[in-house]
Amino acid sequence: MELNKELEKLKRYMDSGLENEFKNQSDYIHANFMSETDQKTINSFMSELLSELSLQTEELIQEAESLLVREQLKEVTKIVSMSYIAKKYFNKNRTWIYQKINGNLKSGKPAKFTNSEIQTFNFALKDISNKIGTITIHP
Repeated sequence: MELNKELEKLKRYMDSGLENEFKNQSDYIHANFMSETDQKTINSFMSELLSELSLQTEELIQEAESLLVREQLKEVTKIVSMSYIAKKYFNKNRTWIYQKINGNLKSGKPAKFTNSEIQTFNFALKDISNKIGTITIHP
């Protein structure tokens, strides 16, 4: 079908970031495919495209969140034992905490801290900081 070919061109232009070509193709489609059936096909195509974009956006957000957590803890993981934090504050093992820090896939989804776990992690960091801050070595 001619319309489907034109819609696929539209998608290619969008994927490649060619804004002018995308706009021209979109205008062409709207000017030349006006029947009710064509409009239903266009609406269906656009719905699928929006769903695809939504999924891609969600994946990018999850990746950014994972990178943010890892970057925030970059120096801390060199200084403080993550095994200690996992065991003492979460009653978990070091694999669990590193999966969350690194956003590793678990059951097909990136592992991440819940809001409650972030609060617990922040408490752990402050608690450890206070403990270290009160230590003084005497001769």
